[in-house]
Amino acid sequence: MNAIDTLITLADVRGSLDLRCQFQGDWALDHDQEVRGIAPYHIVLAGECRVELPDGRRLKLVAGDILVLPTGISHLLLSPGERVSPSRPQREDGGLLTVQRFGNGQELDLLCGRFLYQPDALLLSALPDHLLISTQALNIGDPLPSLVALLRGEADGNQAGGQFMVNALTSALFTLVVRAYLQQSPRSEGSLALLSDKRLGRAWQAMLDDPAHEWTVEALAERASMSRATFMRAFSKLSGTSPWTLLTQVRMQRAYGLLSRSKSGLSDIAAQVGYQSQAAFSKVFKDTYGMAPGQFRRSLETPVT
Repeated sequence: MNAIDTLITLADVRGSLDLRCQFQGDWALDHDQEVRGIAPYHIVLAGECRVELPDGRRLKLVAGDILVLPTGISHLLLSPGERVSPSRPQREDGGLLTVQRFGNGQELDLLCGRFLYQPDALLLSALPDHLLISTQALNIGDPLPSLVALLRGEADGNQAGGQFMVNALTSALFTLVVRAYLQQSPRSEGSLALLSDKRLGRAWQAMLDDPAHEWTVEALAERASMSRATFMRAFSKLSGTSPWTLLTQVRMQRAYGLLSRSKSGLSDIAAQVGYQSQAAFSKVFKDTYGMAPGQFRRSLETPVT
């Protein structure tokens, strides 16, 4: 897998499509800060609207735009007309998606959902607080507009298996949005910037491929075809942190996934993520997530009712 594949897998990103919003007239809809691990998104199928972020930044969304909020920040959706106070839309159930309405028409037509991911995932932490992608600005043949059309078709069709289909498609949607973002706005610093550096990228890819390996500065510098000192200086300057900090984050993300989805013992998981001592692994995991691995695993158990 390439680096983005690995980072998405480590983040355990899953998607859901939750609402169809059809608004007319002057309206405002408030969205609270999401809990850690939830990134809401809005896809504009038709019409336009405004978005206000907590620091006062204002965005304009038009047909073909996709807005993703990786950290789940609060935001206010507004009609392009007169400013009004936020209120609750009418809700209509019965189809594949719940429909929210202001007015009786659909000057604005939105698909809204969420990406669910592992809290503190390295990939999501490296993204800005909002991604605004215009599908109209993509290259001819880019699959993102076609995927949006598929989502719309499933939402309209309400056929058997439709919910499974839209959830599967939204997982792919996340990947295509991140791909478009990296193409349109290459990162100049941070862990994602390492991907565009040919030499440092080789070392970063090696750590992602085998985080359990006992990496040394010399081994990583050799991958990057640099001297030890030059590698450390260049890596830290571009990524904003040390190779060991990023390696620890990757190891902890992998441990989080193994604890969540496997029945392996703690000592086996410690070894799989590069720790010879279960005690050392447990300490780092607790420092990262606020609880010991065993406690974390027990917290995931759902009592039978």
